Amino acid sequence: MPNIPINIESPVKYYDFTDQHGDVLATFKFVPTDLDIFERQQNVYRAFEDMWMELKETLDSKKKEELSLETINRYAKSLQDKFDYLFNADTSGFFKIASPFTPMENGDPWALVILESVQKIIEQETGKNFTEMESKAGKYTQPYNAGPGKYPFPVK
Repeated sequence: MPNIPINIESPVKYYDFTDQHGDVLATFKFVPTDLDIFERQQNVYRAFEDMWMELKETLDSKKKEELSLETINRYAKSLQDKFDYLFNADTSGFFKIASPFTPMENGDPWALVILESVQKIIEQETGKNFTEMESKAGKYTQPYNAGPGKYPFPVK
């Protein structure tokens, strides 16, 4: 017997990450209002910062010979795994374009540009949805806030 399909409205949204020329670099689907996504984004950001600082310290301390391509690739793979965790999806599309630690023209690493873009999406979407949720809940709780003592009817 075949499975019976049930269609539901999903909170998944699709995002096209485009460059300054309008070319789509990667398309990802994720739930920007997922209650865990903010925490995941913060965890990935901290992991990125730790890796970036370690790479930077190695470069700054004149230990460039210790900084091999193998080390950078290991960090890049680890960071890509963390991005997969953040989106709950395969994010290799981001890193086909450039390594996570590739510096942009302004000096920011590629991974940081992505993380900051995702943070803006999360803040925008969660703020909007929480405001809508409070508004909808307000019409149900308004009668309880109407009377003295916050009861829906007068109390002596």
